[in-house]
Amino acid sequence: MRKALAINPEIILGDFPDITFKVSDEYFWSAKTNTIHYVPSRLHTIEGVYRLIHEIGHAINQHKNYESGVQLLSLETEAWETATEIAKRYGITIDPNYVESCLDSYRDWLHARSSCPNCKTVSVEVNESEYKCFNCLQKWCVSGDQRTRCYRQKLKKGDLQKKTP
Repeated sequence: MRKALAINPEIILGDFPDITFKVSDEYFWSAKTNTIHYVPSRLHTIEGVYRLIHEIGHAINQHKNYESGVQLLSLETEAWETATEIAKRYGITIDPNYVESCLDSYRDWLHARSSCPNCKTVSVEVNESEYKCFNCLQKWCVSGDQRTRCYRQKLKKGDLQKKTP
């Protein structure tokens, strides 16, 4: 049985006049435009409201860019902590299992991108798009966008030096 919503989501949208809300086909926060993108057809579900409040957490914390995968996970955790507090104002308790499931998607993303394409050892992030394996010394590039599938491309010798000033 689905849990009934404790509040009309339109009230939540109206309670944050300093944030722009824009209809979209996915949920995300844009610091550049101070806009939360949301899916109106999902606001009738508790998960849709959780996601909306989570994006408000990013906005309130003024999250911008991240420089590493670990930093991204930290921002996501902070946004969920803020969302949990915001939700209380509306008589909503965000299911901790839902939060952990969402955070697990980032943990899985981090693990996949940090696994060496050569020997599968979990390796170190050199910068937001490059990794280096301590085990076999392989270097590879990954996408910085957490919404894309994990794509690892082996670097040829000298590629890292070409990218650095």
